Amino acid sequence: MNKTKKIFTTLILVLISIVLVSCKNNQKELNLDVIKEEHRLSFNYLWEAANTNKESNGYGLVRDRYPGNPSLSSVAAVGFALAAIPAAVENGWISYEEGFERVDGTLDTLLTLERTEGFYYHFVNIATGLRSPGSEVSIIDTGLMLAGAIVAGEYFEGEVLNKVNEIYDDINWNFYINPNTNMFYMGYSPEHGFSGAWDHVSEQLILYVLAAGSKTYPTDRSLYYKMKDISARSYTYHNDETEESFIYTYNGSLFQYQFSHAFIDFRNIIDLDLTNWFENSVLATRAHYNYVINESHKYKTYSENSWGLSAGDGPTGYLAFGGGPAKNNVHNGTITPYAALASINYLEEEAVNAANHFREIEELWGEFGFKDSYNLGPRDDSYNPIIANATPWYVNDYIGIDKGITFLMIENYFSEIIWDNFMKNENVINGLEVLGFN
Repeated sequence: MNKTKKIFTTLILVLISIVLVSCKNNQKELNLDVIKEEHRLSFNYLWEAANTNKESNGYGLVRDRYPGNPSLSSVAAVGFALAAIPAAVENGWISYEEGFERVDGTLDTLLTLERTEGFYYHFVNIATGLRSPGSEVSIIDTGLMLAGAIVAGEYFEGEVLNKVNEIYDDINWNFYINPNTNMFYMGYSPEHGFSGAWDHVSEQLILYVLAAGSKTYPTDRSLYYKMKDISARSYTYHNDETEESFIYTYNGSLFQYQFSHAFIDFRNIIDLDLTNWFENSVLATRAHYNYVINESHKYKTYSENSWGLSAGDGPTGYLAFGGGPAKNNVHNGTITPYAALASINYLEEEAVNAANHFREIEELWGEFGFKDSYNLGPRDDSYNPIIANATPWYVNDYIGIDKGITFLMIENYFSEIIWDNFMKNENVINGLEVLGFN
């Protein structure tokens, strides 16, 4: 029985690989000019919207947003920037020496920042590196920063990789585990203690791999499978027409199917339950795309070429917009272009068409490519009277993590360099093995 199961699984993975190769061959048939331009300008944000003062305590830190809030840096955005630099070297946009200098100096900065059990604050001052008032000690932002550092460390090797390992080894993953539930807490602050729980699948898949692969504070596989068991029982969508099923996130924000996937190449690996997370994201993104089209009678922004509900700015503030299926999703006509573009490895043609459509909207484009979001308003005021008088609405800011995930996913689409460097790290390999990925 086990032998038959393995043969079946192998055949499925071979078929997936064939489909992926076929998709790559279709690149020449698509107009990728806008995708390529957005790719380059997204890197420009990560490179230029950073502290470049080598005498500063915040050298290498990347702005959370631009032009808004010039003093704030996002630790996750720093991780995306670190991962992007090797690709920029290979693309010929910066020299090896320039890339090495920025990465090496940024790691020096990270090694001096205040931490709690190795975990970093979500937001810090870009000039001083000090905690932004009220910011939490973030496990997910620490994980994304570390993932980006690993990519850079594997590329530049030597002393750079040693510094990455020093950051990695200082993180006490067990500190962030709730001993009563055997799940990661979602947040921690010195003033209020722990809060929330990663009790469902979301953008945090990478945390289980990093924690299990730690040389100093390793966790076992039970943490991952406890979360997954809850998700599989409570967050599984079944499509009777296609006989497909997938595990979805709580609020259906597209970034939750992307952040971990920018680093972990899930395409040809399965866990002990035979779950392929790449295929899961493909199915979830397709369902999301169809959801937006089905809701297009409500909002002018929604169409087959204007889709992507995810965390971002909106007429009523920053929200985690989401589509179905979801337990509790919020949407009000606001589209975040990065969410569609970062889905290029899942829905290639739809992502490219969205990019070409967004490029025709003058208010969405600027020096760093696509801005964060826009909203053309409801087709009928009864759908959302709160924003009815405030649209059309276009945000003025670029957001660091949005430009980051856009760049990394497009880079993987073209070269796979982010996946390749992350997946060859010995800690990552060990973490995947501990979790039972095969």
